[in-house]
Amino acid sequence: MARPFYRALKKAYPHHSIHFLASEALSTFEDSDFCVKKRVLKQEAKRGGRRFFELASDLASEKYEFAVSLTSSLSSSALLYAARIPIRVGFSQGGSQIFWTDSLSWKGIKSGKHKTELYLELINFLTGKTWSLELDIEQKDSQPSKLILVAPGASIGLRVWPYFKTLVRALSSQYPDYEIRWVGGKSEAHWHQEIQEEGLRNVRDGIEKTTLSQLIEWCRRSALVIANDSGIAHLAGTLACVPTLVLFGPGDPNYIRPLGPNVLKQTPFDVPCHPCEKAYCHKKYGYQVCLRHISIQDVLMSVREVIPS
Repeated sequence: MARPFYRALKKAYPHHSIHFLASEALSTFEDSDFCVKKRVLKQEAKRGGRRFFELASDLASEKYEFAVSLTSSLSSSALLYAARIPIRVGFSQGGSQIFWTDSLSWKGIKSGKHKTELYLELINFLTGKTWSLELDIEQKDSQPSKLILVAPGASIGLRVWPYFKTLVRALSSQYPDYEIRWVGGKSEAHWHQEIQEEGLRNVRDGIEKTTLSQLIEWCRRSALVIANDSGIAHLAGTLACVPTLVLFGPGDPNYIRPLGPNVLKQTPFDVPCHPCEKAYCHKKYGYQVCLRHISIQDVLMSVREVIPS
């Protein structure tokens, strides 16, 4: 969702050398189109203490002129302040504005805009110009292979649709000529044994077996990607530009959906608390009631729109 911002940033400052400070999860992500150097922000440095100040000192030695952050957290703004970077610009939220030299209030979901558009407002703020949204979409030239990717993970457990195992059984039966491949990272490692126990002939375990770049390539080769409201949905729907079915529970599709042209969204019907955008479930209507309202048949019907059985 941030890539249109980075594209605009590079156009706005064509003679500047742009460096990224990226999380460990993005350490293998290919972003040389936007930056000339990438540093990795390790998890332990985020927690403060010695590692935090060592990183701040290291950044200070580079004598950066200017820092911009799309993360509105207090820790991010504090790190750039500790690195003695003279101009520091970001979104203000939760007190982070005390460390920015200039800031823009983070409006979030209440803005009624997609998150990508909110990120672009920061570049508008920086330059005094209005930058249009340019999606980073790569259309496929070749015909997709007989491959369906299933991504059962999400950054928080509340957004994980609970019926993936049943869905894969149905896909295996209804699409016997297709390979059904599970994908994900370390947080989905618990699926290894369950996949093995199922013993389905055309189902493969691809969890923990790719870098981000390799995962994007798998997406490009797929006829369809089925995912929760997650990062993989964005990799598939926008970057790989393949048909992507996204299962939305608490998340609001109008705020965080992948912006690719071949994205199908599955949302619950008649759930009073949807969308809530919360990291926890208040259970007034039942735990995960939003995702549990999305049935196997609902999903299979959407799959058949892309791949007739």
